[in-house]
Parts: sequence; structure tokens; C-alpha cells
Amino acid sequence: MDNKKITAVWGSPGSGATTTSIKVARELAKNSNVVLILTDEVTPSISLAAPPSGETKSLGHLLTQPTMTSISVFQHLIPAGRNLSLLGYQSGENEITYGEYKEKRVLDLLSILSGTADHVVIDCYHHLLTNVFTAVALEAAKTVLRVTNADPKSLLYLKSQRPYLAEERFHYDRHVNIINNILPSQPVRTYEDALGGKAYLLPHLDALKAQFDEVRLLESFSGREAKQYEPVIRNIIKEEILVD
Repeated sequence: MDNKKITAVWGSPGSGATTTSIKVARELAKNSNVVLILTDEVTPSISLAAPPSGETKSLGHLLTQPTMTSISVFQHLIPAGRNLSLLGYQSGENEITYGEYKEKRVLDLLSILSGTADHVVIDCYHHLLTNVFTAVALEAAKTVLRVTNADPKSLLYLKSQRPYLAEERFHYDRHVNIINNILPSQPVRTYEDALGGKAYLLPHLDALKAQFDEVRLLESFSGREAKQYEPVIRNIIKEEILVD
């Protein structure tokens, strides 16, 4: 498995980690072949990344197959535009729709994908270590993006989750901080300090909320919104994902 190709994204509930994952994957797909994996089995997020296409391929189905091969993996990928494919749970599925799977099955999947795609972006479930895929992703990824909001609840969530990630294998102190959906009135510096200093700042945009509501997150912005948001996503990719 080529860990350098794997990026995991996690965050507090409602922080916008899924939106950030989609935007990062979309930007990477401008120049690379990308697979975006959406691991939430309680609130399946495929429909947030792209409008319904009639596809019924499911990450849960793939993970619980008797064997996993490159062919079976590619058969489950859902095209979502040029250079971008999706893997995730389908609308109406939940954590008991499929049987249990083991860590090795996730490692097999990531090995196959990292051997063929240029980048694998994993949108992690916020119940970190009770979701097998998320636990494996946080350990396996070269780059881990940690998304929070500028509010006390997000900080409380991080504090509660840190003991789960205390083992060296998770490299908690190397996670990249992103503060998302920042309103002009919020004291961002206070939260930067609480997170350890450096953080990438993503502003609140009405245009982004509209994209979310209308299932258009794979679209770009224009005008002032583009200048506020997309350069930050590109900097995250340049400085954290593409760096050796």
C-alpha cells in the first residue's frame, strides 16, 4: 500500500469534514485520478457528492464480499466527473445493512486503490474507532486533515476523541488543523491557539451552503467566493498532501 497517496479527513459532527473532503478530492481530480471514499454508514453521503445516478454500488457490499480483487473494486466505483470516482454507502443503508468486516479487508481495498489511483481521499466517520474503516484510515494515511468549527463544542469533541488517538500509530500531533465555516464575528485566533497555533481557515460562504443544499458540491465557485475559499483548498493540497 502506498501511504503517500492516502489522505484521511475527520472532524467534529457538523464541522463540514465531508464537504471539505469533497472539495479536496475535486481539486486533486483536476490533475490526478482520485477516489473519494465516504465511510459514514449511519448517514450515507454519496448523494451529497453527486446527484442520484441510479447506481446501486455500495462500499458496504464491497467490504463484505467473500474475496476482494481489483475487478470487484472497480465494479463498485461510481464515476463522479472527470478523474473522480466515489465509494460509499447508499441512501437507506445503515450500520446493520451488511455484515461485519475486518481491518485486513480495508487494508486490501486501500492497497488496490493506492496501486491504481493517484490519490485516495477518505471522509472518516466521526465515531472514530468504532468504525473499522475510519480507524484503519487514520492509521494508514500519510496526511490527516482535522476539521473543526470555531466554537466550544468542536473543541470539546476533539478533547474527548484524543484519548482514542493517543497511540503513536495515529500520529495525532501531526494532524493538519482546518477551521471551517468561519463567521466574521468569531474569534478565530482563540481557536487557532487552542488547536496548537497553525490552522487553515475556511470562511462561511452562502454559496457553499447553497451548493450543499442543492447537491452541487462538485461545482466550483465564482467571483468573491472563489477567491475566499478555493485558494485555501489549493494551499492545503500543495503544502500538506503533495509535499514529500
